[in-house]
Amino acid sequence: MLTLNRASLSRIIAILSTYVPSGIAYGTLATAVHIPWYYTIALSVAVYSGAVQSAFVGLWTIGFEPVTLIVTAFLLNLRHTFYGPHLDENYPGMSSTDMYSIAPFLTDELYALSVSDPPMEVPEVKKLGYFAYACWFMSSTFGVAFAGGLPSFLYPILFLALPALFLGLMVPRVKGRSTMASATVSIAIAIFLKAYSFPEYSILISIVGGILAGMLTLKAGGGK
Repeated sequence: MLTLNRASLSRIIAILSTYVPSGIAYGTLATAVHIPWYYTIALSVAVYSGAVQSAFVGLWTIGFEPVTLIVTAFLLNLRHTFYGPHLDENYPGMSSTDMYSIAPFLTDELYALSVSDPPMEVPEVKKLGYFAYACWFMSSTFGVAFAGGLPSFLYPILFLALPALFLGLMVPRVKGRSTMASATVSIAIAIFLKAYSFPEYSILISIVGGILAGMLTLKAGGGK
């Protein structure tokens, strides 16, 4: 169990406030677009990535090829490549067993909490990761059950929750010219391709375009 001191309690609240509403939204939206419940829950168990799972929901509604989903998942989670080495620097005594235990559960939130003050011990990082995973699974499962009892006329309203969820995740991360350029270009490309009936490629191309815009802006601005 996690030690319930003041710092640990604040971390638990941070996980609950992030994972519970997002998980419920994911499960509800997936059900609203007629994704089988076992797919929805299996993704929470095996994939465990809110961004990729939400992208899957969006791609399901427009039709997609497996390659598109794989490349999209790779690009969305590319940032995790840098989390592990940085975490290893912050915990120099971390064993290989600890690294392999934490890696599957190293989400954005867990990473941010693990490198913030006050510092956490390795066992607490692992326990918090397991707790977050359980919260996401149970919340998404509840979302599936909750959506099953909703009147059908509410489903169109739920479709607005998917872009709202992405915007909610994106806005706090826009902290400079490069991230602003990346977000703006990604949104503009996605809207343009959607308007001209290129739904199969809109997500993938908008991600790549946003990354390139951010890199070019970062290079031109000298690291800002």
